[in-house]
Amino acid sequence: MKSFALTQPLNVKTRKLAVLGAVFAAFACLAGTARADSTTVSFWYQDLGPYTTLSLGSAPSSPPAGPATATFTVNGSSGNVFSFDLPGSGVAGDSNLSSFLTYGGDTISGLGSAGSDNVNNGVFEFTGTTTLVAGQTYEFTHDDGMILYLTNGAGTITAINSPSATAADESTFTVPTTGGYSYKVIYAEVNGGPGVLTSDITSSVAPEPSSLLLLGSGLLGLAIVVARKRKPSGLVLHS
Repeated sequence: MKSFALTQPLNVKTRKLAVLGAVFAAFACLAGTARADSTTVSFWYQDLGPYTTLSLGSAPSSPPAGPATATFTVNGSSGNVFSFDLPGSGVAGDSNLSSFLTYGGDTISGLGSAGSDNVNNGVFEFTGTTTLVAGQTYEFTHDDGMILYLTNGAGTITAINSPSATAADESTFTVPTTGGYSYKVIYAEVNGGPGVLTSDITSSVAPEPSSLLLLGSGLLGLAIVVARKRKPSGLVLHS
């Protein structure tokens, strides 16, 4: 009597576990990196140095030397992370760092004790990525001075250089090429309140290498499982 036995590269249970594992790895990575609107912030408290001249018409091209007081992440609450608009007048009108950054509804991760620092005479550096459309006009409203650098495959451009604003001022810019850009915003809050830094650009922090590795591993595992699943089952003839 002859019988047929079915052999498979992976049994059904093993295949299901492999698929679930690969999908979980991919989604875990995306959950960690695909924040809808966020930016990494470095803040120097009362360490202006040459930034004291921001309101006098000149500005350095990089943030203050030395370690920042704090580095943290700001997450946008309404599709726009740059929504810092804190009313008040004079030095007494300035508020602490946490209040300034959350006034528009944003949330902060990793700020720590620096949240109580007063923003007056503080320097910010915001970094992240954004997608921009050629010919479309984008804006930053800022009080006080700010500089915006944009970088893509073609190099770095200075999109805004407005160091002399002492009241809320709108600076606009366009880009020649549609696509993804890394940005760096250097902003100094001097001369007391109010403090304003708003923009209509969307933002997301660049994925960390470890997150990219996790995503790649998950997708690779999923591809292997799918490829094996498509192989025809082997038939072994027994006498």
